[in-house]
Amino acid sequence: MKLIDIKTAWKYLFASVFVGILLGISGAFAAQGFRSGIVAIAEYLDFIFNGQQNFFSFFITLSVALIFVHYSRVLIKGKAFQSVSDSIYLAHKFNNETDVKIGVVSTVAAFFSASGGASIGQYGPLVHFGTTIGAWLKRQIPFDFTPDLYIGAGVAASISSGFGAPLAGLIFAHEAILRHYSHKSILAIATASGVSYGISSAIWGDTNIIKVSSDDFNFLVMLIVSFLAGPIFGFVSILYMRSLLVFAKIAQKHKGRMIYKYAFGILSLSLIGHYVPEVMGLGAETVTNVLTAKNTVLMLFVILIGKILATSISLNFGFFGGVFSPAILVGASAGALLSAILVFLGIFDQFQQALVVSGIAAVAGSVIGAPICMVIIVLELTNSYTFALSSLVGLAISVGYVQVQFGSSYFDVQLLNRGVDISNGRTGLFMTETDILKYSDETFATVKLEDNIDKVIKLMAKTNQSEIVVLDQEEKFCGKVDALSLINKMGTLRSAGVVDENCLVISHDASLQDAMEVAANFVGEIIPIIEQQTNQAMAVITEGAIFQAYLSKQNQTVEMEKR
Repeated sequence: MKLIDIKTAWKYLFASVFVGILLGISGAFAAQGFRSGIVAIAEYLDFIFNGQQNFFSFFITLSVALIFVHYSRVLIKGKAFQSVSDSIYLAHKFNNETDVKIGVVSTVAAFFSASGGASIGQYGPLVHFGTTIGAWLKRQIPFDFTPDLYIGAGVAASISSGFGAPLAGLIFAHEAILRHYSHKSILAIATASGVSYGISSAIWGDTNIIKVSSDDFNFLVMLIVSFLAGPIFGFVSILYMRSLLVFAKIAQKHKGRMIYKYAFGILSLSLIGHYVPEVMGLGAETVTNVLTAKNTVLMLFVILIGKILATSISLNFGFFGGVFSPAILVGASAGALLSAILVFLGIFDQFQQALVVSGIAAVAGSVIGAPICMVIIVLELTNSYTFALSSLVGLAISVGYVQVQFGSSYFDVQLLNRGVDISNGRTGLFMTETDILKYSDETFATVKLEDNIDKVIKLMAKTNQSEIVVLDQEEKFCGKVDALSLINKMGTLRSAGVVDENCLVISHDASLQDAMEVAANFVGEIIPIIEQQTNQAMAVITEGAIFQAYLSKQNQTVEMEKR
């Protein structure tokens, strides 16, 4: 076992702490500045409109906000804003490919969206802003750490400050973003999370959005109820995510008609805001009201459906933000609605905050794919093991239900829709994104259909190959001929008589992963690589080259994990 020297160890410790402190400070000010700015604007608008929340006030604020969001898109030349899914993707990359400009502009767009009253989340933009800060810092300092350390530390700082939950920040970075645990990353990430929380609590005080009065409830009864409620919370989670995806498809169909998308977004959200203002904006005050049983059963149902619709419209028809904060209110209203129904049925003798908290944890944890993080958030924000353990049951059932019925978290589905699959880890991602042409041989031997067998045999002898690609008069791929076929059909005069037209081929745009799947069923020497539209042979590749490519990507992953 090779041991590093003391000097190197101290250098690593210093660098990790230094990176953690810088990202902790920047994350705290970014998160609290984001939140404080939105609150300040909301208070100013409340003064301007004399506390009135109606169609007119929402129409004005949303229109102004959308103008800023639109010109934010212009600044990045129409490229997509970046969110948590991009942070996950970038954390799995070997190189630091984060676009700092897009990251900053995305956060600004989310700020304007929330300030105007759109139903969006604050934590998603803050997570990616933490990613952006981390990526920028990596480019400024000479420490030889991989990008995921900086990304993880930036994310942890943002969550820690945003929620006032340092342990949750640490776990969220590993569970939701990095998707692995690294001894070498833990010091920087833990430092960033702790520093961010310390600064936020010292300057801005309590930012807790889950305020509970007491944990004095029948724990056993709550465990049973949470167990039974788990599938319901899972169903609500899927309903929320499906709604986001359906509205995304609708918006995509009208991609070139921005003015119509904007008009629909502003008008529909203004109507929703007029009748159900509780579902607009970040929704922190509404979460508090739901927790304190200040709504009727009908109103809770309206808030639940209204929040899902308002968020789906906001995120797909002009505005930008996260899905985390809305999921908290969706979960809270689902839990409160269920609690109110159980009180009406006489199963509960009083409204149970614990079921509301369980709904928050279950829905939010299922949507973001971070169940452990949500349990820790509940623990840190309620200061109660009782609340945390009672939430765990419903959360676990909900996550399991979502995995079976939906397949993954919302962020993973977003990535899958972009052709990015991180389920097989970094090696799988590297293989999927590696062009197989990079490892192919473009100088391969060919014969024509009309060529006689003697020519084929001589070419095999000259090139020392037992398989030759066969082309027609128009240079299009017909198949390949191998030495065994020649032996079995010695009486055949031309290549056409021995060509294998059904041989395995690889598409020109195939990834290394695709090539591995083809090679698994291959017996022979070479696999032709074919341009699909023209049916022309572009190159050939051997099994050996495919496996060498795989090993290189595997080594790349190992190198990344060691650094």
